[in-house]
Amino acid sequence: MYNLINCFFMNYKHISRRSRSFLRMWHGGVLGAAALLMASCAVDGYDDEERFVSDVSGATLSSPQASDITITPSADGKNQTITWPVVPGAMGYLVSFFDEGNMDEPLVRDSLVDGCSITVSREEDMNYLLTIQTKGNAKAGNNDASEATQLKISTFTPTFMTIPAGSDLNAWFAANPVPDDALTANLNYDLEAGGSYTLSDVLDFNGHRVTLRSNSKTNRALITYTGDKSGIATCAAMGIKYLNFDCQGMAANKGVFAFSKAPTVENDATYGAPVIWDPITILNCNFDNVNGYFFWDNATKVAAKTVLVDNCVVHLTPQSAISGGVFWTNKAGHINDLTVSNSTFWESPDSPGDYKYFYQAGLTRAKDIGVASNSVNYMNCTFYHVTWNDGQWGNYNGMNGKPDSYWVLTDCIFFDCSNSGSVPRRFLHGKANQPTATFRNNTYMNADGTFQDPQNYDVSGTNIEEDPQFANPAAGDFHISGPKQVALKTGDPRWLP
Repeated sequence: MYNLINCFFMNYKHISRRSRSFLRMWHGGVLGAAALLMASCAVDGYDDEERFVSDVSGATLSSPQASDITITPSADGKNQTITWPVVPGAMGYLVSFFDEGNMDEPLVRDSLVDGCSITVSREEDMNYLLTIQTKGNAKAGNNDASEATQLKISTFTPTFMTIPAGSDLNAWFAANPVPDDALTANLNYDLEAGGSYTLSDVLDFNGHRVTLRSNSKTNRALITYTGDKSGIATCAAMGIKYLNFDCQGMAANKGVFAFSKAPTVENDATYGAPVIWDPITILNCNFDNVNGYFFWDNATKVAAKTVLVDNCVVHLTPQSAISGGVFWTNKAGHINDLTVSNSTFWESPDSPGDYKYFYQAGLTRAKDIGVASNSVNYMNCTFYHVTWNDGQWGNYNGMNGKPDSYWVLTDCIFFDCSNSGSVPRRFLHGKANQPTATFRNNTYMNADGTFQDPQNYDVSGTNIEEDPQFANPAAGDFHISGPKQVALKTGDPRWLP
């Protein structure tokens, strides 16, 4: 995170002990970049002792009150300016700024700010802690404040309920049913940072709009699937954020996520079944021991307009051949727009089983749910040893070769994937020279070190025939050192040097 310190030079010019002092402020430079190093602001003709002269002397100062501190996000939401009132007689302020999920690595550490404002980065869904301690002025005989003021700053959308660590989620939701408010508004359920939870059966949110998240991005809660029917199902918008999953208990014919088996929401007039118009978002999560499907339709006619998987690592561990796909919606359901970005899907090199497809979809098309187009998008991803056993990357009879279907495959690294036909061929389901397809900077490498021929499928001429040189793929470490991939920043960004 980049932390910007916004300096202001303050001067109190003492006129008389009974007259009012006034403050001059000049905007200084930016301090403390990514390395969090502090530097002195430009001088303004006064030495350090003169800068903060006021009519307060011989006093022990107080730190600014938390209630007087103002937080102002920038227009684009990427930064926030923190402002506090001047403490007369102060020489400056000692400021620290933390991500509460990682207190050992302050974003700003004990930085002396000779002003009353700082600007720091702002991320969505973060819990920050700010500390400010007033520093005295030795020339005036003013002492430091005895305590620093602390202020918690949260950028999370409001929490509806917090689920106690140690809970079985099935039992907890049975005792605390999702209210019908969630049929029209999203409700956020927080899991405690670093907490452990279990899932012993299918957790079906049905038509309720629910977000399940850790209350810390950097200290995620863990959900362990303990029953062979474990999984999370929905037929409404859903968010899964900042969580770790151990799916060891799930059966091979079940999914980590699925459509509700018996939807209770109204059917869409065009589709004749439920359509989830707002996104299903799986964000910033890790998944281990995925023995079955990652997402499947549960043999139920439900359509999702958008399924988005971003910034995730998914460790697939099939114990036998799985005829379906990692994403599998060819039994009844439909995903109109599937996007997987900034993520890694991998199988261990000694994995005994494999998937027939990465993504297999059925006959449904965009027009069947009344929209203009559909798409399949993989961007900045790393795929390792997936569909390696005579498998295929994609199979979608309802979408391939259609003018309203769009295909985006950019900046991805494939290793030992889709040995039954190349990745670009299977991605386009054998339909060459598709005008609605976009390819760029992809690596298609076989296990023996050779490279797949993109033929007339990836015709961009940008495919990279170079070993990405993964650090330790058997242990799930896919850091790369291949010069071309590094230069073009391909694959999952987490693995860039």
